[in-house]
Amino acid sequence: MNADRDIRKRAAESPPAPPSPMERLGIEIGPVAWGELAAVARLQRRAFRSSLAYRLPTLALLRLWPRARFLVARRGSRILGCAIGDQHDGNSRIVNLAVDPDARRLGIGSTLLAALEAALPTGDLSLMVEADNPGAQALYRGAGYVSTGQSANYYGPGRHGIWMRKRR
Repeated sequence: MNADRDIRKRAAESPPAPPSPMERLGIEIGPVAWGELAAVARLQRRAFRSSLAYRLPTLALLRLWPRARFLVARRGSRILGCAIGDQHDGNSRIVNLAVDPDARRLGIGSTLLAALEAALPTGDLSLMVEADNPGAQALYRGAGYVSTGQSANYYGPGRHGIWMRKRR
């Protein structure tokens, strides 16, 4: 019996990695296309109350902004989520993260956040989250963000914001 003990050969024969959760769900993360902005605006209206939802002109400006990164999660032609961030003065900022209410709890938000962080490789990351949104706060804490302060009435009268930061 002559067993092959060459680890290089055994490593080459190892099984392929299992598909990621997004691959199993048929969800792709990538840069937003111009033709998807109207769908992202509809997503914003579904994900946020009217006063917070980004509208088409704002989304178009963010798509044009050279320091911004604008990603979407899509299944086929359906937009399930978006993440927008930018870089300024050596730091990075998460500007917006939205997931369609019908597609929440599938890992889309955390996958978009990780992809956006990778697309913004410079400096620490900061964001603002609504104090009355424990689900979003939990998502960010799970990704390594910590609360660093509050802004009263940031989201409107009586709607406070919490600053969060992730050091890299």
